[in-house]
Amino acid sequence: MKRNCFSILSMVATILLFALITGCNSSGTGSNGQPEKSKTITTELQMGDYLSITNTEYVNGVDTNDGMVMRVYTYDINNKALTKVTDLPYTSQYPLTVVSLKEDKIYYSAAGEGKGDQLFVYDNKTKTSQRLTNDLFAINKIIPHAAENKLIMAAVKKGERPLKVIFYDKESKQISAVNDQDMDTTVWDISYDPETNKTYAASYSEDEQSKNIEKANKTQTDLIPPKNKIVEIDNHSMKQRSVIELDNEQILCLTARGEQILIATARQINKDPVEYSLINIKTGERQNIDLPIKVRSELYLSKDGKGVYFLGVSEKTDNKRGIYFYEFNTQKIESIFPQKDGFINNFRLISSNS
Repeated sequence: MKRNCFSILSMVATILLFALITGCNSSGTGSNGQPEKSKTITTELQMGDYLSITNTEYVNGVDTNDGMVMRVYTYDINNKALTKVTDLPYTSQYPLTVVSLKEDKIYYSAAGEGKGDQLFVYDNKTKTSQRLTNDLFAINKIIPHAAENKLIMAAVKKGERPLKVIFYDKESKQISAVNDQDMDTTVWDISYDPETNKTYAASYSEDEQSKNIEKANKTQTDLIPPKNKIVEIDNHSMKQRSVIELDNEQILCLTARGEQILIATARQINKDPVEYSLINIKTGERQNIDLPIKVRSELYLSKDGKGVYFLGVSEKTDNKRGIYFYEFNTQKIESIFPQKDGFINNFRLISSNS
């Protein structure tokens, strides 16, 4: 178990390091003014696609005595309105929240009994929380998009090491993992396409990565990523189909919408430059594209395909870290949630019917 704990904590540290590398400058000011006060998050308030945002902040500003909270926000894309939903306790290894407007609930990670994190849900109507799982150790992604009353996660089960695609069934209250017996493949990132009800997972072999690390240490050369691949997962049958395999490239993050996947990649682990490309989901054909942004996590294609929401930096934003929207045709960047107070841990683009 000690090895598992070290592995996951190292992975979490790496994720935070990636975020810091992308330009953690917290002096930016928002263009949206102060967010609205906490309120019931119903579909009457927000229609269409929206963003769910997790920002960790000290309870009393910069005072560390009372600890930190996960401050949860939503951003209405149509109305360009930022709303503070609520504060949740920050007890997890990696703070993660996601708002489901359809249910008026927030799914989030928090410390369970013993070591590790579990999946929790906060009911915004009753103002109460409930633990949903007992069998997890760490959670990296939560997606409330899936049909058939399910959640999709990238998570680690108790007593195991690799991240897997895990489904949580809200009716049976049971979890099921894709490739449950595979103890070598780690799923680095997942994306859900609401238009096709398919999940896309980027993964690599931990054994191959360990060999690459050993080789880099011996030769004192740069660490080359193991082979990364993307698979399509049917959320009903859990059957898989290979989309593409990349040699000596690390997939930092991916986003699927319609017939294409946008990926951010790097040819050396923990090093620039970050490159971007579009992949045709049906054929696997890949096309490189130039984007004036730097992203290592949280990248989402807009519903109309005209732009991308991202957490990162750009020269056009004076390299201030935050959540922005980049429009392909005009090459303009819209500021949505610049990092000012606390730290933006993650955000997610969510379909209005989720």
